[in-house]
Amino acid sequence: MVSVLKINMLGEFSITYGDKMINDQLNRSKKVWTLLEYLITFRGREISQNELIELLWPEESVDNPMNTLKTLLHRVRTLVDQLDIADSKKIIVSRGGTYAWNPSMPSVVDTEVFENLCQQALSAENDMEERIKKLLEAIEIYRGDFLPQNALDSWVVPINAYYHSLYIKVVGNALECLQQMNRNSEIIELCQKAIVIDPYEEFFHYRLIKTLVDVGKHQQALTHYKYTTDLFFNKFGITPSKELVALYKKVIKTFKSPELDLHIIREGLEEEISTDGCFYCEYEFFKSVYQLEARSAARTGQTVYVGLITLTDTAGFLPSQKLLNSQMERLRQTTIGALRRGDVVTRYSVSQYLVMLSAATFENCDAVMQRIVKTFRRGNPKSPVTIHYSLQPLIPLELRDI
Repeated sequence: MVSVLKINMLGEFSITYGDKMINDQLNRSKKVWTLLEYLITFRGREISQNELIELLWPEESVDNPMNTLKTLLHRVRTLVDQLDIADSKKIIVSRGGTYAWNPSMPSVVDTEVFENLCQQALSAENDMEERIKKLLEAIEIYRGDFLPQNALDSWVVPINAYYHSLYIKVVGNALECLQQMNRNSEIIELCQKAIVIDPYEEFFHYRLIKTLVDVGKHQQALTHYKYTTDLFFNKFGITPSKELVALYKKVIKTFKSPELDLHIIREGLEEEISTDGCFYCEYEFFKSVYQLEARSAARTGQTVYVGLITLTDTAGFLPSQKLLNSQMERLRQTTIGALRRGDVVTRYSVSQYLVMLSAATFENCDAVMQRIVKTFRRGNPKSPVTIHYSLQPLIPLELRDI
C-alpha cells in the first residue's frame, strides 16, 4: 500500500507520512517553515524567486538573496527528508527561476477536505441526513485557525479569515439542522466544541445557553451566561449584546419549575443566601431590585442611595484591558467586603460598579463610599489607577413623573 502525505494546516501545521511526522513546533527557523507552508498553500502554481524573497525578507536587506533563498530551500528539503519519502528531493520542483510543490506527490490536505465537505453539505439541500452528516464531518476537520503559528503574517490573515468564516457558517447550518431534528444533546455538544475552537464567537454561547434552557438545565445556562459575560468583559471590554441579555431574562423567568411544597421552596431559597458581605448580582437582576426598592420607598418613605464607582487611569482615561481586568476584580472584592449584607452590587460597565445602599443618610452612604476607596488604596498602594464615585438617592416610583 502506497503511503500518502497527510498535511494539516488547520489548528497546526504538520506533515505525516506513514509513521513519520514533522510539525512547526520543532525547533527550527521560522523562515524554513514559512517557505514550506507557502509552497503547500499555493501548490497549484509556480512561484517566482522574487515573490519568495519578498515573502521571507519583506523589510530586510539580504546580501545575495538568490543564494540565501537556495540555502533556505535546501534546509526545507532536509526537513522533509525526515519523513523518509522516496525521491523526497523531487517534492519541491525548480524550473526557470520558479519553485513549486510537486503536484504529482499523492497527498491529502485538510483545508481541501474541509472545503469539499462544506460544499457537499451546503449543496445537499433535499437530504437532511446527508447534509448533517457532511456538516459534522467538515466541523470535525476544522481544528483551529489556519497556520496559527503564522497568524499575524499578512498572507495568512485573509486565508484564515476565509476558512474561519466558512467554519462559522457550517456550524450555524449544523445547529439549524439539529434543531429541526430536535437533537438537543448534539446541539449542546457541538456548541461546547465550537466554543473551544472559537471562544469569542458570541453566537455559539447564545445557542448553548438557549438549548440548555430548552432542555431544562437552567442552572447550567445561568453559569454559562456568567462565564460568557465575564469573558467578553475581560477580553474585549464590552457588555453583553441585547440578544444575550434578553436570553438571560428568559432564563431567570423560567428558572424554577412548579413546586407546591412551600417548605421545599423555602429550603431552596435559604440555600442560596450568602452569609458574607453584600449581594452581588447581574445587572439585569440589579434593575429588578432597584424597581422593587423604588416601589417600597414610595410606600414607606425609606431613603435608599445608588452609588457609581468608576475606575480610571491617573489621567482620567480608561486603562488598558490587561490592567482593567486585574484592578476591576480587586475593586469588586474590596467593594463586596466593605458593604453590608443588605446592600447590592453589580458590574455596570467594563470600568464601573453600581451599588445600592440602604444607609439612612447621605453622610452615611458617603462614608461607605470613602471607605471603599481608602480600603482599595490601602490594599493596592502601587496600583496605577484612580477610583471615583458619585451618589444619588433612589427616586420613589410615585415621584418620577413630578
